[in-house]
Amino acid sequence: MSIPIKIGFGVLLGLLLAGTALAQTQEYTLKQAQDYAVQHNYQARNALIDIVIATKQYRETLAAGLPQAQASLSFSNFINIATYLLPAEFFGGPAGTFMEMKFGTDYNAGYQIQLSQLVYSGSFYVGLKMSKAGENMNKLQLEKVQQDVRQAIASSYILCLVAEKNRELMDETITTMESLVKDTKALFEKGFMQETDADKLSLILSDLKTSRLNAENQIRNAYSLFKFNMGLTIDDQVKLTDNLDILLMATDPEGLLAQTFEPGNNISNKIMEAQATLSKLQLKMAKSEYQPVVSAFLSDARNGMRNTFSYFESHQTWYPTTILGVNIAIPLFSSGKRYYKIQTANLNYQKALNTQRQVKESTELGALTARNNFQVSVETFRNKRDNYDLAKKIYSRDQIRYKAGVASATDLNQTYNSMLQAQGTYLGSIMDLFSRKIELEKMYD
Repeated sequence: MSIPIKIGFGVLLGLLLAGTALAQTQEYTLKQAQDYAVQHNYQARNALIDIVIATKQYRETLAAGLPQAQASLSFSNFINIATYLLPAEFFGGPAGTFMEMKFGTDYNAGYQIQLSQLVYSGSFYVGLKMSKAGENMNKLQLEKVQQDVRQAIASSYILCLVAEKNRELMDETITTMESLVKDTKALFEKGFMQETDADKLSLILSDLKTSRLNAENQIRNAYSLFKFNMGLTIDDQVKLTDNLDILLMATDPEGLLAQTFEPGNNISNKIMEAQATLSKLQLKMAKSEYQPVVSAFLSDARNGMRNTFSYFESHQTWYPTTILGVNIAIPLFSSGKRYYKIQTANLNYQKALNTQRQVKESTELGALTARNNFQVSVETFRNKRDNYDLAKKIYSRDQIRYKAGVASATDLNQTYNSMLQAQGTYLGSIMDLFSRKIELEKMYD
């Protein structure tokens, strides 16, 4: 009775472990991978933190213009009270002599509460605008980081699919070559083929298997890069669910080429516009230093003077001092410091405007170049795809001719090499097509 229970428990444990292993494999479409990465990629995380930091800095700047309150406590024990010399004749003494007098008590204590409010400061209001502009800049930086992350994910995702496609095509070729080697050896044993032909094909098969090992290594490297871009660990198990052929069909070259470039939508131009705004505000900040700063305050203080330490007795007197006032700080003379600060800020603003114009022209040129490159990559892909199909057809025919004894192993080897070369350029054209597509889409965003 116990034996079936043990077996059942072992089976159940195995199923649970298998379920756990399967649960650890994370499946992603291209879009799901991009959406995940913009939240978990290391650069994206830091960009999100930068936005939070900018928000805190804005609130910090805002708080400087709101009411402020502070309290202070003081206590002094005069071990030796200061002695003052006063003319003795003031008190009926002889002229030319002095009397020693001590003023004060042995213990002095006090507390003060002061409220202050900034009434006017040009630097404060400009600083608020700068903090808000900085927050907007960080949001644009996040948008750019997310765009770069999506581009990196798309590139590494496609790289994984192309690497797997390469292995798939090599497996098909290996299967065909193994069958051909087997048939050749059988014909050799019957005397219909030379041993050299069988050896040549075996050598091709050996090279194929070595190439497959390299293909496996390329897949591992591609997946490692993909997981790194995703913000995953190297040990995480992932599965890519999109199909390369379907992604190729969804490329839509005509629709992408029909789009027009709008400089105002490009993230690089948005960032430079925000940078120019910040530079302009820095110029205003420098000019604001010529303006006065006005603040109001209310102070209430209590002081207690004692010759004995009796501060905790309720009947003792505390002497109040209450002040309501206004402070006006007027800048008068700085030996040219403020003047040159304004000149420097103005030059930096001019530089920002020049850079903004340069980036705008650069993005327009980049969009034109990306468009031309994508158009060429589309035609190249179609050409390499047709060449690969033709090379496979020629290789298949030569296999038939070889089995019929019409073609030699040397001829078969040549068509095999041509097919292998066509396969490599075809897969390379796929990578180039997607890379150019991603670059063009980035310019449009």
